[in-house]
Amino acid sequence: MLKKLLTIEGHKTLFYPTFRTILIIHAILFLLVTAVASNISLTTQGIRIDKVFQFPHVWNTLAWIASWFNLLLGILAILLVSNEFQFKTFRKHIIDGLSRNEILLSKLFVFTLLAAYTMILVFISGILFGIAKSPTFSINDFIQGLPYLPVLFIQSLGYMLLGMLMAFLFKNSAFSIIAFLLYFFPVEPIIRAFMSDGVAAFMPAKTIANLTPMPDFVGISLSDIIQISNGSSSLEAMGIGSESLPLLVTTLIAIGYCLLFGLVTKLIVDHKNF
Repeated sequence: MLKKLLTIEGHKTLFYPTFRTILIIHAILFLLVTAVASNISLTTQGIRIDKVFQFPHVWNTLAWIASWFNLLLGILAILLVSNEFQFKTFRKHIIDGLSRNEILLSKLFVFTLLAAYTMILVFISGILFGIAKSPTFSINDFIQGLPYLPVLFIQSLGYMLLGMLMAFLFKNSAFSIIAFLLYFFPVEPIIRAFMSDGVAAFMPAKTIANLTPMPDFVGISLSDIIQISNGSSSLEAMGIGSESLPLLVTTLIAIGYCLLFGLVTKLIVDHKNF
């Protein structure tokens, strides 16, 4: 069954010009921003900004940069689903013998592969930029930040699953994209404004965005000239940063939201008139 679904989705997706265009734009933007940022040479009183592209910090830095373009993947997910309604291919698949669960599963396969593509893109880029910018190389430094890659995978998948949910809910691509973008800003931020900080931290967009935190530029840059008692020179340790949920907790909550998006989408698919 898996091979059959992948074959069907492969024919529809790979030969869809918009899919290729968005994926190329996604890769080019990521590589362009990374290349420009990694070549910014700013040194002030011993603070070197380029250290965030050295091992092990490069993984956090590139995952953070890649997260800027996850909205593109969410929009791509919307287009891939809404096109099925526009061209009535979902109805044709059902007539040809595919079940509703198989229709949903085929989309989940595609989005999982796209999330894996993002993770691989960051991994290859991290190797290249890390080796180019690091004065020395050690296995320990290389693997220290690698957990950010599966976290980025979950984040990318979360954006696409939310996009998929919007597309199944509204069918129309334009309306789904507008609703998708508006949810991230300003809908959820307005809702969070009326919540306590503790509750607001658990909202979907906030949680998913927090999976790839901004690198501690100051702490990393000062690590060679400032030693904090616990061995860290992070902003939080210096008392000038904001605390957030531990990454593991945030990841588990984000996985829960991914499952929730999938479950709600399945309920819609089960009752949708294709």
